[in-house]
Amino acid sequence: MSKKRTVPVRDKRCRLDLELFALALVQRDVNTPYRLLSAAGLSQGATLPVLNRLESSGYVHRGEPGSRGRTEFKITAAGRRHLQAGWRPLLESPISGDIETTLRTASLAVLSGADRKIVTAYLKNAASAKATESKNRKAEAKQAKAALGDEPDGGLYSWMLAMQATTRLAAEAKLLRQLAAELPKRS
Repeated sequence: MSKKRTVPVRDKRCRLDLELFALALVQRDVNTPYRLLSAAGLSQGATLPVLNRLESSGYVHRGEPGSRGRTEFKITAAGRRHLQAGWRPLLESPISGDIETTLRTASLAVLSGADRKIVTAYLKNAASAKATESKNRKAEAKQAKAALGDEPDGGLYSWMLAMQATTRLAAEAKLLRQLAAELPKRS
């Protein structure tokens, strides 16, 4: 009997965009897990491992626990260098399919002082990629529906999923275009 091989699932919270986003926020004194939650909507379940990785890499250091046990993190000189060098390549890398990654990357660029035009172009490119993906999924949905016939079987679920993906991707594309148009001039 052969052993079943399992492929480890990549932890999305290990992404560079999340680490750099958290680092940019720490630099702006959004520097406790609670502040990261209240100011940026980052859960403690996501931020605590990120802050621990940033600390072990020497990019932040942990202060002494204050009142109510809150621990503040401070960015180090190495963290500032890492942040300065790290955010630009994210804008130039291929657009991720994950909307949260796209939004974090755009926010990170604004926090890091990127020119508004560059961030706007990034959001428009992401919107275009979502729109193209939506059109592709719509074609798949059309084929899946045509294959259903009068007696839908397991293909019904595939068609429904393709329709859901089409609608979600189109909505994300619309949102990204709207964000690009309404991007604040200053951070």
